[in-house]
Amino acid sequence: MAKIKQNALLQKMGDVYHYYVSIKLMLDNNDWDKCLIEQCGDIVLLDSDGNQMYNIEVKHHEEKKELKIYEEEFQKTLFNWFDIRNLFDENTKLVLMTSSLVSKRNLLENWNKFDFNKKYSTLNENLKKSNGDYYSNVDKYFHKINKNVNELKELLEKFTIEHSIPNISKIKDEIKKLSFFKAFKDDELKKNKVIDDLYGLIGRGLKDKKRWEITNSQFNQKLRESTNLIQDKILRTNNDIDRTKLDLEVNNHTNKQFIKKLENIDFLSDIQQQAINNYAKSIIEIIDRTVLSGSLEFDDRLDNYKEDLTELVNEVKTEYRYKRNLSDIEKSQDSYFQIMGSKKIPFMPEEFEDQTTFFQKGYLHILADDEDEPKKICWSLKPEDEI
Repeated sequence: MAKIKQNALLQKMGDVYHYYVSIKLMLDNNDWDKCLIEQCGDIVLLDSDGNQMYNIEVKHHEEKKELKIYEEEFQKTLFNWFDIRNLFDENTKLVLMTSSLVSKRNLLENWNKFDFNKKYSTLNENLKKSNGDYYSNVDKYFHKINKNVNELKELLEKFTIEHSIPNISKIKDEIKKLSFFKAFKDDELKKNKVIDDLYGLIGRGLKDKKRWEITNSQFNQKLRESTNLIQDKILRTNNDIDRTKLDLEVNNHTNKQFIKKLENIDFLSDIQQQAINNYAKSIIEIIDRTVLSGSLEFDDRLDNYKEDLTELVNEVKTEYRYKRNLSDIEKSQDSYFQIMGSKKIPFMPEEFEDQTTFFQKGYLHILADDEDEPKKICWSLKPEDEI
């Protein structure tokens, strides 16, 4: 039987690994605008202006392999980047991500700490065998680009190595450690389902094509769709709050703006205590919701929520501004009670079933306590206090 010259399975495994690493990078970075695969590099992350933030080469080995400065894995990576160096700007990061090892006393052990001169000298001084001959990959790659020393040094400045990264058997476990998956707790089946959906997104996108790309918004849309299909409702109630963490003493809050704004419309300690209770619980709850939300556009939702609450306050205050036969204090107090009793404004994604009674009330007081925008939420309808 003829011997098989090349095992195509190893190449396929490399592709599979490549896709999983792409998923991990897209989930673990929030500031990219577009991801490209097999286009100007294994994985490229672009910013909103189309500049390359990261250009990443991914190398997978089934066996334990030492990364050597003179071998093809290193030399070809540098050669390929040099060939497209005009695509990089001063902020581009070039990363060789490899499952290869860099052991102690390896020339590359402190590579990421070297400046470009040290990287260049390390290269030049360690490319020959003991008999004085250059390694074959040095002739094939390095000598062809070493004629442009200044440009090569600029490239080396950007070049870092992430070695010993988990191989294909462990990469999914690494993805599951990302903050997004905390919402699934210990449900491995659901975690695997989301990862498989994202893997399919890349695989289908590359079908019959040699490159793949997706925007951040498209990726997050797919993430939301996949999550909503399998996520159980996360019930949020008042009982989720650890009351031992709450500071509910009125005396500890007297200098806060949200208390002073209540005093300004003649509310005494009874109303102040209610506000403090809701405020303190919401501070704790917002931290928990941040964790549970993972990467489901939490910051964007929070910004919209703030605007919705501000609009609610202004609409109710406008209504009471035209009330007749009421003093300004009475208008202010009555509008405050109506605002606090208003129907809940949606905030969390669909997978949250929020049955808390304090959160919206508490968050209104968090906004009222904002030192950067002290007049954004005010309760007073006195003419001198109008925004």
